[in-house]
Amino acid sequence: MDENIPDLSTGTSLPKEDDVYRIVLVTQRDRKNKSIPAVSCFSLSPQDQNKLSVDWSKMTTPEVSIARFGAMYKFHSTDFKPYDNREIYALNIDFLHSFTVIEDVVHDPICINPPELGSVSNPAHSLIVFSAAFKSDQAMQPEVLLKIRDHAKDRKVEIDWEKTEQLVKKLRKEE
Repeated sequence: MDENIPDLSTGTSLPKEDDVYRIVLVTQRDRKNKSIPAVSCFSLSPQDQNKLSVDWSKMTTPEVSIARFGAMYKFHSTDFKPYDNREIYALNIDFLHSFTVIEDVVHDPICINPPELGSVSNPAHSLIVFSAAFKSDQAMQPEVLLKIRDHAKDRKVEIDWEKTEQLVKKLRKEE
């Protein structure tokens, strides 16, 4: 993490030279090449509202990103999300801006105050903002998502799982 991080507020565009991290399931693999993530790992779900959730690399580490994920409860549950079945891919912001259907990559920090078990603040949380045209153009989506996945496949981020485990225990208050 960089100590010279600019003072950013919610919605501020991230610097183009930086990266964002996308956390994906290890089991979601390409049908033909099982060594790379599936295109769906980078696609929007209906509840995403044209925004793909990522973490800004300057505000976190891979271990902290995964630990935050593992310290959150599953949807409508008090069971923690599994985290050891995840991996991270870095996406360059300048590369993302090369697509006309991506409007911006913005900082969108999450602050849980007061802190509560199963919910985690995330100062690194950011969003890749897609245009409304992207969501409505079914023919364009596969091509763009394939290019994003192909960019990511060579940018898998190494994770120190021992450090991640310690962070998860601390965030889950298991220590």
